[in-house]
Amino acid sequence: MSLRKSPQLTPELLAAARQNAQHSTGPRSPAAKQNSKLNALKHGAYVADENRRQSMLALGEDPEQFQTLTEELMSAFGPGDALWEKQVEDLTWLYSRRERLERAQAGVMRRALQGTDDWQHRRQQEMARVTFDASQHEILDVDLPESTDRGVALRKTLSYLELVREEINQRTFRERQYAVLESFYRGMMGWRPGLIFSLLHRFSDPMHLREQQEEDEEYRQFLLKEGADCVPPGEPERQELLRLLEEEIASVREEFDYAEKANEERAAIERDACLAPEGETWSMMLRQEAALDHSIDRKVRILLRLRKEFTNPPIAPAGQDDGARTENVEKIPDSDISSPTPQAVEAVESLKLNERRGNVYENKGPGFNGPGRSRNVVENKASYAQNAGMLLKTKGVIGNAGLNATSKWPRTLPASDGGRSSLMPAHTRSS
Repeated sequence: MSLRKSPQLTPELLAAARQNAQHSTGPRSPAAKQNSKLNALKHGAYVADENRRQSMLALGEDPEQFQTLTEELMSAFGPGDALWEKQVEDLTWLYSRRERLERAQAGVMRRALQGTDDWQHRRQQEMARVTFDASQHEILDVDLPESTDRGVALRKTLSYLELVREEINQRTFRERQYAVLESFYRGMMGWRPGLIFSLLHRFSDPMHLREQQEEDEEYRQFLLKEGADCVPPGEPERQELLRLLEEEIASVREEFDYAEKANEERAAIERDACLAPEGETWSMMLRQEAALDHSIDRKVRILLRLRKEFTNPPIAPAGQDDGARTENVEKIPDSDISSPTPQAVEAVESLKLNERRGNVYENKGPGFNGPGRSRNVVENKASYAQNAGMLLKTKGVIGNAGLNATSKWPRTLPASDGGRSSLMPAHTRSS
């Protein structure tokens, strides 16, 4: 028999499934859908435009400030078209995300600072629990809590040492004195604590030694031969014990002061480290910050370029036709250009000859000043001007009179300048 369930649904299972499905259909009313559509909202960086206002409210932001920033940026970068408005809206959203990221970074820092403050507060509470006056002898019978903080542990040891010293001064000896102090030095016993515990053990158990001496004198003699001290301690031993306790208290207090100083430095370091947290979350924030700065810089440059193009339309460079000249020529009535003036003819000639003047000057050499080469240039010039006049007549710019004016070119060159002046436009000739 197979342990797998059959994929076939029985009528009972199907009816139960349909009934259960009625309880998990999600929100149905518009208000419930409006409240639940932002359940997965985390940082709101990629929220849809229609949900932007609601996401701001959910994250504790004011949508009115966002609208105010948009209006200020539109006023700062000047008026424009729909593309300009879209760029301004994108820039506003980038600034809003940048401000939100700064709040998140400040929150991470504050959380780290709060953790440092909580640690210091807990330490102060632990320190208060193990700090007590030496006159409170009943605390010796109380088991105080352990602490992993070295400063708190030293404060606890110091308090018990002062209490035991007070009892020894009053000639009060108890077994609890030895048991409590020995637990603090377990694993780090030194020569001074060893002597203290030995004397405390002798002072805390005198009755046992007397009974042992009375019952077994032979055993006492045996201990004396072995070098064991079976005599109850007296005043010299008590004074020695007090001296050792004073030295140990001074040593523990010095370590405690050093631990407190180190704790203050550590607290300052931890608070400074909170300003530059570590971890993947902080690294992700820094990467997102750099990306937002780059996007903001790009949007600002786009807006500045759009404003420059809007206020200063492009103008064609000198020597290039930007379309305005042709448009003006086409709008001139035929009556105004039926009989062209000599200045118009000369302008047409200059326009056409400027294109060929560069080639003529580039090709000129030693033979350019000769009469044969000059005569050929003039002939070509006259032929080109006549062709230009025919072209203007075909397009209806000039009439027959203008064509005759363009054909009146000199066939000979003056001998004074070798024909150079006839090759240059009128407005470029030297007087």
